[in-house]
Amino acid sequence: MARDIVRVAAYHDIPPGRMIYVEIDGLPIALANVAGVIYAFSDSCRHEGGPLSSGVLIGETVTCPWHGWTYNVRTGKATVPPVGIRIPTYETRLEGNDVFVVLDWPD
Repeated sequence: MARDIVRVAAYHDIPPGRMIYVEIDGLPIALANVAGVIYAFSDSCRHEGGPLSSGVLIGETVTCPWHGWTYNVRTGKATVPPVGIRIPTYETRLEGNDVFVVLDWPD
């Protein structure tokens, strides 16, 4: 498995309680700042592909702007039925003012 560590933003570009959209090699990713910690997760809602980065972030919960599906940004787990649904989450790293996302790609 190949591993990429990609700089995606400056830390100050994502204020606490806010989200931004980034794309890595065509992969849509949302970044959320929850109390100073940056989380990375799929920007596509599992319901109909709504842009999660355009939704509402309250604490660790993001709500899709299209139909209200909600997910925990830390775990990717849906917070309302169907709770077995998850969105992909990605490891983040902060080096100085730079935010990196770690992606593992299949060989």
